[in-house]
Amino acid sequence: MTPLPPIGVALLALAAAVPAPAPAPAGTPSAVPGIAVPAGTLRAGQQILVALRGWPAGTVQIEVCGNDGRRGALDCAASGASDGHVPPSGAATLPVVLAAPPVACPCVLRARTPTGSARATVALPLTGVTARPAPAPAGTPELAVVGLRAADRSGVAGWFGIPGDLTVDLTLRNAGPVDVVDPPFTLLFGRPGRVHGVVDAPALGTIAAGQTRQYRIRVPMDVTAVGRRELHGRIELPDRPLAFTVEAARYPWGLLALAAAPVVLALARPRRRPAPRGPGTAGGSRAATESPASAVGEPATDGGRSTGPKS
Repeated sequence: MTPLPPIGVALLALAAAVPAPAPAPAGTPSAVPGIAVPAGTLRAGQQILVALRGWPAGTVQIEVCGNDGRRGALDCAASGASDGHVPPSGAATLPVVLAAPPVACPCVLRARTPTGSARATVALPLTGVTARPAPAPAGTPELAVVGLRAADRSGVAGWFGIPGDLTVDLTLRNAGPVDVVDPPFTLLFGRPGRVHGVVDAPALGTIAAGQTRQYRIRVPMDVTAVGRRELHGRIELPDRPLAFTVEAARYPWGLLALAAAPVVLALARPRRRPAPRGPGTAGGSRAATESPASAVGEPATDGGRSTGPKS
């Protein structure tokens, strides 16, 4: 079997060190929350059962809005909103009293999480609303993204795949003649082509005409956030939504270095060579034990007398 090259060993070690993404547990909510109301005409003050599907676990707020909710919080009966709890399954049926909105219909029922990271609306055929129509807007909001920057704040810990935060600085400017009041804002995070993870979006509040506001968004990144990622943002405006995308990348180079270090050290270690054979070897000992009498050019003697032929 052909051994792996050092770089292959290092990459295999890195793959073993970075855990694979865990499968989504059963009942994980979908990326798009939904809301449904009973069929037929409803009246202000009536209590109904509202069905929620695909919501993140936690608290959800439900309120009635007139004017189709075009102006955000200005059109909604915030004081008469109902709160409920969604279990981890993401589905719930909650009782809601239909409070009269501050402006006339067309009406919608709006649900959202406290942070605004998940929102949904449904048309509400409501009768008994006596409020006046919303004033005609002096113009349309002209909201634009004038600054967008992402930075990995995990520091050295990110080199080793330790969870950290991605910080996104967003700058918005309202160049239109009217204020933008708390528009719905959603954020999704994930791999390119698979951006489905819901991120808590900050409340945008009121952006006055001609005003520029800055927001800092914190995006948690776990140990599976390796490689390129994208954050998709969407701000719902009366005429058209405002969307933006920012990219970020995270690679645990520290884990690769740790995995490759033993291989590099093993290759750099000097090999021991056998010592050369010297005069003390077996051949030299054998020559040293031979009798001096057999040496060439040295006559043998017997007690100091010559043993040569007699004259």
